[in-house]
Amino acid sequence: MEFHFLIVTHEKPVVDLCAEVAAQIGLQVHTADTVISALDILKSGGIDIVLADAQTPGMSPAEIIKAAHASSQDSSVVVLANAANASLANQFVRLGAVDYLVSPIETDELKRLLERVIQNKEMSAENRLLREQLDARQGLGALIGASARMQKVYEMILKVASKRHPVLVLGESGTGKELVARAIHSYGPWRDLPFVPVDCGALSSTLIESELFGHVRGAFTGASQNRSGLLVAGGKGIVFLDEIAELPVELQSKLLRAIQEREVRPVGSNRSMPLEARIIAGTNQHLEGAITRGTFRKDLFFRLNVISIKLPPLRERKNDIPLLVHHFIDRYGGTAGGISDISYDAMSRLMSYDWPGNVRELENCIQRALALGAPPEIQVSDLPSNLVYGMQNESGKRRVSTLREIERDAIRQALEVSGGDRLRAAKLLGIGKTTVYRKIKEYDLEDVPDPRRA
Repeated sequence: MEFHFLIVTHEKPVVDLCAEVAAQIGLQVHTADTVISALDILKSGGIDIVLADAQTPGMSPAEIIKAAHASSQDSSVVVLANAANASLANQFVRLGAVDYLVSPIETDELKRLLERVIQNKEMSAENRLLREQLDARQGLGALIGASARMQKVYEMILKVASKRHPVLVLGESGTGKELVARAIHSYGPWRDLPFVPVDCGALSSTLIESELFGHVRGAFTGASQNRSGLLVAGGKGIVFLDEIAELPVELQSKLLRAIQEREVRPVGSNRSMPLEARIIAGTNQHLEGAITRGTFRKDLFFRLNVISIKLPPLRERKNDIPLLVHHFIDRYGGTAGGISDISYDAMSRLMSYDWPGNVRELENCIQRALALGAPPEIQVSDLPSNLVYGMQNESGKRRVSTLREIERDAIRQALEVSGGDRLRAAKLLGIGKTTVYRKIKEYDLEDVPDPRRA
């Protein structure tokens, strides 16, 4: 991203110094030795940063800031002042300047200030882009959903993506904890650095220490050479420790020390290696309960829980189900012989189910339906049997729907989809029109108006 930097001063040594520093950090430099010429440049547009010398003859704080913001809504103004006119510099800040420098300028201070302004502008630009993407795609990264609960998750991801603090991602199995970690990585400034996922529950108890921390040659039988652990393999990127509660308590202590000291000691070694990666941990367990049971260290919990993101289960954001379903149809439908939609009845079944396996279970369900179904759309018969025949009652226990209930619901849904048109409903159901009229009367569905009789 290229930024344009305007230096407004009549002092040539100041221009030379500022231009040299700006060029070092990749800014496109423009200069003006009067307020009038500065305003002309600003009116032409495209100026991102303005360094305005308060001692420039005719300098007006309000005029410069107004012109800068007219040039670019996100234009940043920095004031150059001396001790004698510090009050004027403060006036600039009250009117909207981002900061000020006191002359004579120190090169390092100017460089730090400009780099900070650039970083803030890059983050603002990224956040605007992400907001546009959220509005257009109704999701973030591989996370899909437009519900209020998910919007809060997206907002938190965007807030923490540019930070280096540890993050604890909480949520039931199948809610997408790794997707949250990958989104933090993808939308942060270190997206080009490694992302290392580690499933703490899948690692062998005898090898987990070596996998995480590494080992030196001869540390144990079979250790024929030095090996860096996964914590070091993350470099300055992100290491995602999924199912962190499955980590043995004795290794939790070593992990805590590594995070606190920012260094890792391989198995069998007396020397430590720097831990530069950001740590993100995920769990589907209630860690406060694990602490009470003595299976999770309280101090590690506090160290990881600097920032926490809680993913809602799918049953608490059911209005996202249609969005997810169509996403999975688009994703996997190309291999399913032309299935591009889902019937109203089938979608109703999906909406009425509580999804104990969350988004992962829904994804598997749609993949199955695409594999078994026929064009042009997924039907109820393509869904797993527990969705076709079994529903859940208010206590959460599964009950079996009767065939009469299934038939009645199917006819009502066909009538609703067809706008009450009995003939079209019959075609949707694949039965004769006489049967539809008979069933409407049998199930007392005559309350659904028939447009043909209107």
